[in-house]
Amino acid sequence: METTLLTKENAHRVTMVRRVDAPESEPVAFLFRGKRYGYCSYSHLVGNPGGEEILAPANFKDWEVVEVAHPGYLEEYFRRACDSYNLTSFSPEERGETDIASHEKELHEDLQSMPEQQRERYMENYKRYFSAMIAANSRCASAMITGPARFNTARNEKACNSHNKSVTAFREWRERALEAIRKALEAAKPEEQRAEEEWQRVKADIDDTAATIRGIDTGTSRGYSRSLFVSNLAGRLSTYANHGNVEIIDRAVARLREWNGKGGKPVVTERHSIFKYPEIARKVREKQQEQAGRENREILFDGGRLVWNYEENRLQILFDGKPDEQTRTLLKKTAFKWAPSHQAWQRQLTLAAESAARHVLRIDF
Repeated sequence: METTLLTKENAHRVTMVRRVDAPESEPVAFLFRGKRYGYCSYSHLVGNPGGEEILAPANFKDWEVVEVAHPGYLEEYFRRACDSYNLTSFSPEERGETDIASHEKELHEDLQSMPEQQRERYMENYKRYFSAMIAANSRCASAMITGPARFNTARNEKACNSHNKSVTAFREWRERALEAIRKALEAAKPEEQRAEEEWQRVKADIDDTAATIRGIDTGTSRGYSRSLFVSNLAGRLSTYANHGNVEIIDRAVARLREWNGKGGKPVVTERHSIFKYPEIARKVREKQQEQAGRENREILFDGGRLVWNYEENRLQILFDGKPDEQTRTLLKKTAFKWAPSHQAWQRQLTLAAESAARHVLRIDF
């Protein structure tokens, strides 16, 4: 079996080591930056709890790696990451090492949260954005490092702005990618599983709110508004009623009645509108079923078409090309969201949606 030595490049992810000259000995813990003295000042520790000793990087070669926290996803960028701080930091090695350590940990956690088939593509894109950030950072400078003589402030400001943009682009990409993966995972679940998970979230919300209301009634929870807790719960449940989710509403009302039956003042009285939600949900469900059988309606406008998608219960705007930035901003302000699966800007099919479409497209229908 090939021996992997402890190095500066892999130290941040190593958890257990063993002396090279004692291959039969028991592994001991390795604590990367286990002792800190101040900014970019620290020591690595090796040894079992209570008996740790400082291990200098110069002596890493005497130890072999036994266990790591995760693979070295970004190890190929280690030298570039360190060098990227040569013009901005008195501790470029430590700064670069920190970047590699934090991003590798983040990447590992991201990969563990997604299906195997999604990981390779995600890792490739992650590396691409990370590499771009390193490249942009290497073009930044500090007069304290390079010296003030003939320091090109304008050029440096442009370089720093470019680096900031690369960081923002990376973070925005990661957020979009993880959200898309999360939605895909959710959509792949069986309907029964999704419904049960959704109910468990609603049930936990009801129980938490009801417990607080009971605490207000008994005096154990002070400084809270009872009516506000009730109205907030009603608002959250009304979303399910207005979407025709009969199953969730029926179980929610039954759960509230369980709480009311435990004695004392009812958490929510039977006169409250919450107890009319089952009727509302059923009416919405009936309307949805009627609309599902209707043929879609559409009208053309200069540059695209407006579609009443009754099966999806969505009003959709399909442009012939990408709308300009001003139009995209207006679409977002009026609650239209981009749906890649339909290549359309859409929102729930309501009278308010139709009014918003008139405002955005400046057409009458």
